[in-house]
Amino acid sequence: MKTLLAILATGFAVMLGGCAHSPVQVEIKPQVSVAADNIGAGYTLSARGANQLSNDGLGSLGGIYSDSSNVTLANNIDRAIADALYQGFEAWSFRAVEGGGDVQVVATLTDLRYTSPNKLYTTKVDSGAAIQLQVTVKGATFFGNYSTSGKDRNLIKPSQEEVQSTINQLLSATLQRAFEDEKLKSFLRQHL
Repeated sequence: MKTLLAILATGFAVMLGGCAHSPVQVEIKPQVSVAADNIGAGYTLSARGANQLSNDGLGSLGGIYSDSSNVTLANNIDRAIADALYQGFEAWSFRAVEGGGDVQVVATLTDLRYTSPNKLYTTKVDSGAAIQLQVTVKGATFFGNYSTSGKDRNLIKPSQEEVQSTINQLLSATLQRAFEDEKLKSFLRQHL
């Protein structure tokens, strides 16, 4: 009888331990793929990211100890967004400068999340990213809102690499939408 109780107690402890997750830090490095164009030939551009998230937490992986399984940022997200913006606008022949460009771009991050709605186990993850883009040229301003969301299903807890990859894909897709926006291209052509 004692052996059975010991086995049950050990099994229960292992089961509870399997529901606990460690915190996960992710490095944000979005990438965009922009077709070459000469929209910005001869013009300078300054870009910056602005993080409007309430904190560095993106969510929780869930589990019994969901408070200790938070997903947080490991790097400067403002700089990471600015780098992706420069990458895209350089493909349109703009010359990147750190401040005071002919064109000024601000991408404000309003949403970035990766969270499990279930507090007992991680089988479903809700994720999303949203940015507000502001592009100013000679006193005229373009505003655009872009977002991407996803729902993932997992049989086991996702690894740090999987979480990081998913978040970077979401943010990359969101920024990519801006560069595919014909209204942005028209605005630039009209005001340059």
